[in-house]
Amino acid sequence: MTIKKLALVVAAALSFSAAADWSVNSEQSSLTFVSVKNEVVAETHSFKELTGKLTSAGEFSVAIPVMSIDTIIPIRNERILEHVLAAKQYATINAKGKVDNKVLAGLKTGDSVVVDQSLDLTLLTQSQSLMAKVKVTKVSDSQLVVTTVAPIMLDVNKFKLNAGVEKLRELAGLNSISPMVPTTFSLVLVK
Repeated sequence: MTIKKLALVVAAALSFSAAADWSVNSEQSSLTFVSVKNEVVAETHSFKELTGKLTSAGEFSVAIPVMSIDTIIPIRNERILEHVLAAKQYATINAKGKVDNKVLAGLKTGDSVVVDQSLDLTLLTQSQSLMAKVKVTKVSDSQLVVTTVAPIMLDVNKFKLNAGVEKLRELAGLNSISPMVPTTFSLVLVK
């Protein structure tokens, strides 16, 4: 690498680190998950609200208000909130992590990059470190879009949600609800 190229890379990294924080645009962002009941019936659900930020240091956090769940069936929303997500005690699901600033600093408007991103997800009292393959696209100097390339496979057992899922299964009169929950997101970040 020439001195000139090295200087450009360093300048780009410094310009990113000096930039303002990015905020999640809740109206344009989405988080969806799939439940599978009776081994063959798959249904897509979502959370309607997301908040979060990406700091100039590369640290990100996303909060998902559990009351924003939307399964399209009100009684199912109520049951999940009460028996699985314990909404009265735990108002949010939280994800956090750190992005490699070099990845973001090198993006020009219109560029995309796919990265394996680690994140720490907290549901109720349980936290798990997960890997997500995400695509980061720099739409403009004031907008990034971060989307999952493949679903993140959440195991409800690892978050100790199995008793709540079992109660949900009983109330709905189902034979089974899969403990594996494919989850995807699309985050629009603005500054």
